[in-house]
Amino acid sequence: MDGFFVTVLLILGLIAAGIWRRHLRDAKLLKLREMIHRERMNTMDSDPSVAKENHQLDELLLDLAEHEPRPSNPAAAMAWVRVIALCIGLAGLFGGVGIAVGMSMTSDPEISGMWAMGIIPSAIGLGLLVFYNLSRNFSVPQNGD
Repeated sequence: MDGFFVTVLLILGLIAAGIWRRHLRDAKLLKLREMIHRERMNTMDSDPSVAKENHQLDELLLDLAEHEPRPSNPAAAMAWVRVIALCIGLAGLFGGVGIAVGMSMTSDPEISGMWAMGIIPSAIGLGLLVFYNLSRNFSVPQNGD
């Protein structure tokens, strides 16, 4: 039974690492696009012909986009990740609390002693809700940018 829980934790850890890696990559690409936009807007004040020129940063951005097929808007992709995290987080939190309460209220002593099994989905749901709140800065555009 211990091997099963270790396997489940390993799988969940790998999934979380993959989600975190993708999140960091999307955030990096979004910051790169914001930097290109800010630089172009600053140089357009002095020279309006800059809007038609090709820049090295633009080529770098296109190379990044070609190597890994990505959505055209990383902020929109991040919004979807946040919505999915919110849905799964709420379901996990309330499902885990329901499991814990339901198991603790049974009359069978073996089942009521296992009420702590509800803590696992509750903790996963709580972690996803924390991710939802912390990732707000990457999906909402800043005012004035």
